Amino acid sequence: MKFTVLRINLGEKKVENEELEKDGVYGIIDYGIDLHESLETHSLDPYDPKNVVVMGMGPFSGSTLPGAHRLMFFFRSPLYGTLFPSAMGGAAYAFKNVGVDFVTFEGKAEKPVVVLLYNDGENIKVELHEIELEKVVEIWRGYKGEEGVYALTQYLIDTFGGRFDFEYRIAVVGPAALNTNYGAIFSQALRKGERLVGSEDWAARGGSGSVLLRAHNVVGIIFGGKPRKRKFPGEDISNFKTSKGIVEGVHKKPYNEVIAEKTTKYRFNPKLNTGGTFGGNYPAEGDFVPILNWQMPYIPKEERIKIHENIMKHYWEPFNEEAIKPKNWTTCGEPCPVVCKKYRRGHHVEYEPYEANGPLSGSISLRASDISVHAVDAMGFDAIEFGGTAAWVLELVHRGLLKPEEVGISGKPEFTKEALIERPVEASEVNAKLVAELAHRVAFAENEIAKIIGLGKRKASVIFDEKFKDRLSYGESFKDYAVFTPLGEDGEMTPTMYWAIGNYIPLPIQGRYWTFYQFGVFLEPEELAQKIIASALWEFWYDNVGWCRFHRGWMKPVLKALFMEAYGENVDMEEHARKQIRRLIEYARKAGYTPAFWDSMRVIDLVAAGSEEFGNERWAERFKIDKVGTAKEYLSRVLDAYSEELGVEWRL
Repeated sequence: MKFTVLRINLGEKKVENEELEKDGVYGIIDYGIDLHESLETHSLDPYDPKNVVVMGMGPFSGSTLPGAHRLMFFFRSPLYGTLFPSAMGGAAYAFKNVGVDFVTFEGKAEKPVVVLLYNDGENIKVELHEIELEKVVEIWRGYKGEEGVYALTQYLIDTFGGRFDFEYRIAVVGPAALNTNYGAIFSQALRKGERLVGSEDWAARGGSGSVLLRAHNVVGIIFGGKPRKRKFPGEDISNFKTSKGIVEGVHKKPYNEVIAEKTTKYRFNPKLNTGGTFGGNYPAEGDFVPILNWQMPYIPKEERIKIHENIMKHYWEPFNEEAIKPKNWTTCGEPCPVVCKKYRRGHHVEYEPYEANGPLSGSISLRASDISVHAVDAMGFDAIEFGGTAAWVLELVHRGLLKPEEVGISGKPEFTKEALIERPVEASEVNAKLVAELAHRVAFAENEIAKIIGLGKRKASVIFDEKFKDRLSYGESFKDYAVFTPLGEDGEMTPTMYWAIGNYIPLPIQGRYWTFYQFGVFLEPEELAQKIIASALWEFWYDNVGWCRFHRGWMKPVLKALFMEAYGENVDMEEHARKQIRRLIEYARKAGYTPAFWDSMRVIDLVAAGSEEFGNERWAERFKIDKVGTAKEYLSRVLDAYSEELGVEWRL
């Protein structure tokens, strides 16, 4: 297949536009793997300017099919240690008008820069605008009554927006990118130069923003151009009638019926009278909802049920009243019938950020969590990673292992099950306020402990274990209170917000959905490995072609036909995905990031308790006899089966 690549060397201020035609390159990840292998970035520090960031759209951007316009970022993660994809919903709808498929950021600018990428109707233009770091920090601190990524976005609209007579989009980083390993890239759809409430989206996982800023000195990217029609070599899927015909040919059902049926959860589910990930997940998870820094194994079921009842009352019901009933629904920026973005009181509300910085961090009042989530987002964090970190810090302060004044927060949290059962609103307000304070301290690296926390839970624990060893019991570690999936000696990733065994398995990509993330299920290790691979093979494709996974229900069986009809390419979907996952594994091995046994007792307890809670009596009995030994055997068998099936070496 043919792709166009815009290569930007920020250190040399050099731009090259090249045509790429290569067998086996069907999307962003394919190209990214090739590039990182050729540059041998596995041997470099993740913040080396040669850790190229690939930003790009998939081969079906420009079609009329909904979900085809995710903008992908691919880079070596400073947090997990290996190659990582991060997805930004809807942003490729503006990016497609630039006129290239992929953009690469290489080298490091002398000063922070804003990169302008646009097409004036005749030519692709690239401009690099320097902005002093002091000025950037000043904007992050406050601009027109906003802070962080929201302030910087508004500043760039005010500074550059008047130049464009076409729709454009802005992606920016916040202070978290400057001072932590888990800074994200933020973008919000714009309409006539105004930010569209509820349409915020993020390329967040893995520290994409941290790499963009610290390896390349890019603080913002503005992209767009005069409307242009993408030319497909085969069938013209920019024509609605054509693309509709392909979907109906595969599904043997009317197009609208297929889309509606397969995306019910994300739009509106009449059975539950709610919609979106937030609306759908809380009733489904019940007492398995992650709470109080994943302390579910230590809280009796009847008390977890009481906490869940409070979550439904103070979290879920207000969401339905304020977002679902008035139909405050929008999209991520591309035309899409699913309108999955639910918002209320000026806040976009989605499950993962509101779970990580809500119930997980001790807040089960929606109004309280508005405070914490907005602060975390404004600072430009990966909200899942930060929420997992904040929950850990709050528990450490609650237990006296860290002191509030050391961390830089104004008091102790109300971090007990009793608080969430007996005074849910009051306790939530206390905890959410502390999470918001912590977000500011860590993002701006305002004290020594905040700087250490910015490294991530696993790396920080090593330092804390030495620094505060007199506060620990014999054999205890700060890691024992942290929940992360380990990779290599220091790689880590906060899992997605489900009590799911597949979330804790060290895999080449973790913390996204390249695993089996069903909560409430405890499978035999060999079966879990099979299900992880089955999931990863398709999650690879959604990311590779930049397609929103909310559309996977109808898109999955259509993708092969689309390659054939639009490009004349007969792609062996499964074999190609297997090959690329093997390459990701080989890269990780070269970088020194291979599977590690869980070095957190909290994670071992989640797995052990999961066997009993989820009804696997045989494993539950074994965990009771020898918890750590059984955990080692279980994980070893999962990874052995995974290795056998893929034909790789990915074992403990």
